[in-house]
Amino acid sequence: MTIQEDTGKILLFVYDCYVNNKSKPNPKILFETTQWDGRRIDRSIKYLKELEAIEIILTAGQINGLQTFIFRKITPLGINIVENKPEFKKNFGFEVNIGLNPSVKLSWGASEK
Repeated sequence: MTIQEDTGKILLFVYDCYVNNKSKPNPKILFETTQWDGRRIDRSIKYLKELEAIEIILTAGQINGLQTFIFRKITPLGINIVENKPEFKKNFGFEVNIGLNPSVKLSWGASEK
């Protein structure tokens, strides 16, 4: 799986948490949900931060290669990317169809490194 694909899945997870009033993502939740290596999650989180799709505060420390952070919010740009099919595919290389029910089902491919 590419960094772009990983990042797309993380953004969909963040979006799902937001629209369905779930807990804000944090390093522990991402580890438990994805079962990915910390460095893999770290690359995706930092990619989304640089895209300005999410707002996070990076903090001192790390967990298995993932720099700890405080999640602030998904930005309007992040929401637009998820809800705009061509934009999402352009950025992350795969299609997503949110439709009228914004619940997102993801296959994490946890065994891939």
